[in-house]
Amino acid sequence: MKIISLTEKRKNLTAICLEDGSEYLVDSDLVISENLRVQGEIEEIDRLLLKSDFKRAKSRALWYLSRSDHSKKALTDKLLKGGFSTESVDLAVIRMEELGLINDESLAERLFEYFSCQKMSKNEIYHKLILKGIERELAKDIVFCSEESESEKIKELLKTKYSKKLDSQEDIKKVYASLVRKGFTFSDIKEALKEYSEELEYSEDNYGV
Repeated sequence: MKIISLTEKRKNLTAICLEDGSEYLVDSDLVISENLRVQGEIEEIDRLLLKSDFKRAKSRALWYLSRSDHSKKALTDKLLKGGFSTESVDLAVIRMEELGLINDESLAERLFEYFSCQKMSKNEIYHKLILKGIERELAKDIVFCSEESESEKIKELLKTKYSKKLDSQEDIKKVYASLVRKGFTFSDIKEALKEYSEELEYSEDNYGV
């Protein structure tokens, strides 16, 4: 098929008009590398379009990843929303994996450590990992195979966030309910409250408070 015109558009795109009246937008750098020119012949337009879309999808993926870490699913969803074809997106994501720029297991481990430092329960962290695009089985392995103590997290929260909210039985019930909403189990909350009370009593006895 003969090329009738090549017109530069914004965002590094070139409009290719063919003799049958059809028009396609392709990456301008690709026009140069493929040596396309007016009155020249073009073959396999579908191959050219895929190559162009893949090139631009890769560029967009790199831009996303330069700003923040992404799971495979999160990156795929963003690229699809950007208007790239499914095939181009799949190829771009595979390329990012090959380059080591996306690794769901490594990302899940980092997120788990970060959220744990925020004193979140394992249940809450698990759901946050799912929202970040981490596959459920991987999220379960990372979160629930950890030996991290939930009761220790709760005790830290009791010493900080809830330290002035335990003056009455009614206050304790409210704290209990708040911790349950955060995803902590009844048994872990009960254990932490018991240990915290014992530590508080010990401290008061020793310092004459």
